[in-house]
Amino acid sequence: MYSDIELKIISYIKEHLPFREKHILSTRELSVELAKHYSVDVEKASIAALCHDLGKRYNDEEMREIIKRKDNKDYPKYITGALLHARVSSIITEEEFNITDSEIINAIESHTVGHANMTMLEKIIYTADFLEPTRKLDSADKVREYVFEDFDRAFLDVIYESISFVLYKKHYLSEKTIELYNSLVTK
Repeated sequence: MYSDIELKIISYIKEHLPFREKHILSTRELSVELAKHYSVDVEKASIAALCHDLGKRYNDEEMREIIKRKDNKDYPKYITGALLHARVSSIITEEEFNITDSEIINAIESHTVGHANMTMLEKIIYTADFLEPTRKLDSADKVREYVFEDFDRAFLDVIYESISFVLYKKHYLSEKTIELYNSLVTK
């Protein structure tokens, strides 16, 4: 059962992001399950998960323009849509749906690179985005086996797999992701 705002977001996804619909809805389902299991606000998890990829409807240059308009900030060319879409998704969430809850916005913005001291809601969205069942990754299959038993271990493994993927692709690795990883392994 979806709330009115969730139905509105789903309608937006169907219209503007049909190519991401399965992934987004699957991420939402896993986020809700994790939120229930770990006593996190289920409605916030659902909304953040539904909104996490809204920016993917735009190409890199359009994302740069949206961020420039909203934040008056330019990003170097090596920062691509893979990273930019998180900020653009939060802007769309605020502007299209009038959602300004900082926990939701922060969870959307941190779902790609993370940061040290993430909240449980932020960690859930990050983790569900990687582990949702439509992603056919052997590494995700393994982590899915214990995400409901040992979230800290699962989260660290998701971060590790994300970093490994970025390094394998020889792409830019955000300082925030490095700080996140280091904050987890030095606890």
